[in-house]
Amino acid sequence: MYQALYRKYRPKTLDDVCGQDVIVKIIKNSILNNQINHAYLFAGPRGTGKTSVAKIFAKIINCENPVDCRPCEKCISCTEKNNSDIIEIDAASNNGVDEIRELRNKVNLLPAYGKYKVYIIDEVHMLTQGAFNALLKTLEEPPAHVIFILATTDPHKVIETILSRCQRLDFKKISNEDIVKNLKKIAQAEKIDIDEEALYEIAFAADGGMRDSVGMLDQARAYTEGKITVNDIHDINGTLTEKDLSKLLENISEQKLDQILEKIDKYNENGKNFVKLIEEFINFVRNIILFKEAPNYFKEKTKNISNYQKISQKLSIDKLFEIIEILNQYSFEMKNNTNSKLLFELAFIKIISNKNQKIVEKIETNNEIEEKNLNIVQEIIKKPIKNDINVEKIANQENKIEQKANKKEISKLAKTNEILQKKLEQIKQIRIDNTLAHFDKKEVRNITPALELLNDLLLDPEYSHAASIVLDGTLKAASDENLIFVYKTKRLSETFNENLPIIEETIEKILNKKYNLIATNLDEWENIKNDFNHKLRQFVYKKEEFKLEDIFKDNKEENNIETMFEDIIEYN
Repeated sequence: MYQALYRKYRPKTLDDVCGQDVIVKIIKNSILNNQINHAYLFAGPRGTGKTSVAKIFAKIINCENPVDCRPCEKCISCTEKNNSDIIEIDAASNNGVDEIRELRNKVNLLPAYGKYKVYIIDEVHMLTQGAFNALLKTLEEPPAHVIFILATTDPHKVIETILSRCQRLDFKKISNEDIVKNLKKIAQAEKIDIDEEALYEIAFAADGGMRDSVGMLDQARAYTEGKITVNDIHDINGTLTEKDLSKLLENISEQKLDQILEKIDKYNENGKNFVKLIEEFINFVRNIILFKEAPNYFKEKTKNISNYQKISQKLSIDKLFEIIEILNQYSFEMKNNTNSKLLFELAFIKIISNKNQKIVEKIETNNEIEEKNLNIVQEIIKKPIKNDINVEKIANQENKIEQKANKKEISKLAKTNEILQKKLEQIKQIRIDNTLAHFDKKEVRNITPALELLNDLLLDPEYSHAASIVLDGTLKAASDENLIFVYKTKRLSETFNENLPIIEETIEKILNKKYNLIATNLDEWENIKNDFNHKLRQFVYKKEEFKLEDIFKDNKEENNIETMFEDIIEYN
């Protein structure tokens, strides 16, 4: 039976572990100095060697005759295939209290072959709150012959009381150079003919995961009968070559939306992965910025710069940053949406329309300035000018008065907005508590597909702005009367909250039901979700005693009155 390459070439000793030199050194020194801890937490991205190192570690400490931290492969502990002293538990499928209680009852059993009984709990963050609590006491004071190794890709989901009882070792992403070096060894051993450029593309696509990269090499061998090229890797992954990305960016610079949409249709027909495409395009634009701003650094990191030379001259740094910002917003949405092609199209439509919008805004601003200057001149002409008065001096005084008035107006406006922000923070706290106090997962599932109807309002002048804001976020929690939207950045969530009245009206229009809405950013949401999942605080429902319309109305009226009085004070 054929054995997958990632299984065949899995590390068998600590010296075989690739790209984790710090971890290997710590474990070796712990073994040599007889300073083995009772509990370890192996944290890091997928495919970086956590489980492999855990198995090797368990094998070495149970080996009767280890040589320089290498198992002898001769004693019964090394040769026994189903070694009962090394117990692997998948926390994703055994995450309940009963499973952990069963484990706790068995830890007192002595090891059958070696010195230690080693429990490797994979994906430990999947344990329930009750299971974590059941594990606590045993993890803190296990029998002398028991060692726990907990492995996780999400250490922030592991409760603090567990973390504090473990020695934490953080596995890092493996560098592209180390991945390519290992892939070359495997390709040579398996007699696989592959271009070096293709190896680097595999390493880039694997994003620091050795298992993913070896699996991709295995897939490429099955896909290609002859020599494996970089185009084969792009076909397998559903990604684009740098030449294709360059042409796409060139279409943006030339405002050719029709050609971009035709390309997107073609990508869809060829089964391209739009989530990967948008991430790859973001990285390509980032490379253009580096090529323009840090050419020496970029040339050291990239072998082929021909695709960057021509296109880099067609777009300004500001426009490139704007492209990345828009793509980042839609990238976050695409990962949580089934219709990734639609969002991919909307991202490019927004990129091109933004340029036109800025031109219009600039023209309007210039017209306003010209109109103000004309009014000032007309006022001066109307005034009777005495022989001892200098016309230029009057004009300067008028400009100073206007500048002073503008400064005062900006100051008052900032103060008013600050008051509004404080009120919105209070509203946010109440509405988050109210939503999670009566949290209903079914409500989220029912409402999320219906939000697609917002796309129909993008062309409606009355609701287009609100619809666009909502589409940039993700519905994360809901109750019978409240909805929480989450945005990638704090500024985006603040924009949502600053437009609550019209957004609530827009949501009511498509759902035919009035909801109390609020938005928060991703970082805040992670903390809120952690508190909710682990019951670190109570979310208590509190009836709203305010009217949202009144808050925004008061804010607007206060701003207008202050501006009126400011004009009177300045000109008197």
